[in-house]
Amino acid sequence: MIHSSWEHYSGRILHNNTCSKKLKKRVAEYITHFQAFEQIGTPSIPYISAWRHQDLNIWYEFSGKRLQKILGCQAQDVAHAFRDSIVDHYIYKKPANHQTVVKEVLSQAQLVNLRNILRGSAAHNSTTEAVYKLASNGKVFWLKDQAKIEVFPEDGIFLSLGTLVDVSKEMRAEEELKRVKEELKRHRDHLEDLVRDRTRKLWRSQLEVVSRLARAAVYRDQKTGSHITRMSRYCAILGEATGITQKANALLYHASPMHDVGKLGISDRILLKPGKLNSQEFELMKTHCHIGAELLSGHNSDLLKVAQAIAFTHHEKWDGSGYPRGLGAKEIPLAGRIAAICDVFDALTTARPYKNAWPIEHATAELKRQKGQHFDPELVDVFIEKLPVIKEVYLAH
Repeated sequence: MIHSSWEHYSGRILHNNTCSKKLKKRVAEYITHFQAFEQIGTPSIPYISAWRHQDLNIWYEFSGKRLQKILGCQAQDVAHAFRDSIVDHYIYKKPANHQTVVKEVLSQAQLVNLRNILRGSAAHNSTTEAVYKLASNGKVFWLKDQAKIEVFPEDGIFLSLGTLVDVSKEMRAEEELKRVKEELKRHRDHLEDLVRDRTRKLWRSQLEVVSRLARAAVYRDQKTGSHITRMSRYCAILGEATGITQKANALLYHASPMHDVGKLGISDRILLKPGKLNSQEFELMKTHCHIGAELLSGHNSDLLKVAQAIAFTHHEKWDGSGYPRGLGAKEIPLAGRIAAICDVFDALTTARPYKNAWPIEHATAELKRQKGQHFDPELVDVFIEKLPVIKEVYLAH
């Protein structure tokens, strides 16, 4: 059965008297075919490997001389040399309900544990296709393995009849692309960290500026710092209850203390007058809305934009009788409508040099009375619903 031209044949099947004629004939046919295939100088490397059902250690019935040269071994040692040279094993497959092909990479250690499963799968599908990353003689290279599997139940032997193709160039390009993508991701993540850090610092700077402006306005108006604390908390409670986003509510919370920042531009004669303002003085006082909006304009900060809207519109009224522009209903920004309710409630429930503090019940009754006139009726209802939480803030400050 062994052909005289098959020099240095190191397989087992053709030497084994217990193997069937059918199996030997198949092996002989393929050795002849593959030797002719190799002699014409094709770039692929043919091979015939085999293993028994009960013993999954592979041996080679035939391996191209180029494979022996790559691995630096004799024909009889190809199986061991190949196994020991494996770095990674790549399987490309398209899982069920998946639009793209995915790559599964197994290390040499994983292959040892999964060897039976992989060979069982290959035998079941009658084909195998994979890419091996090998390291041998100080070099790293990739071989693509494509083979069909034939089963000989009578002999308990599986044959893998296949070819190996050097795909090192393509795989190096793939690994380089992966390396570049990972480097770009690290660079992008680093930039995102820098942006987040810069954004946090900018946000803190903006908060510091607006806090100082708000406190300056409060102190000029003979109020206390507690006013802007309560005001901002009332606005945040009402804002959250209306269902605005967490970001929008945070802006409302930090921007609302600047509602009266325009009073920095009102003279002490008017601002600190103990009695009631006359009509001319009141007209001058109303300009604090314009002044506040002007102080907070010209910046693309979301915080200052919300603060500007509140400063300009917190004295507008639902029925259109407010100032400075006589806006009505939902022409008034939501932040301005919320600030109007919270500002009036805090003014009513706080003692001033010219008045005593109203009881909370009287202040809420006033809000109800002004529903649909001064205040957004829906917001008044929500404010009343949240009154238990409002009271907690009031008592704490």
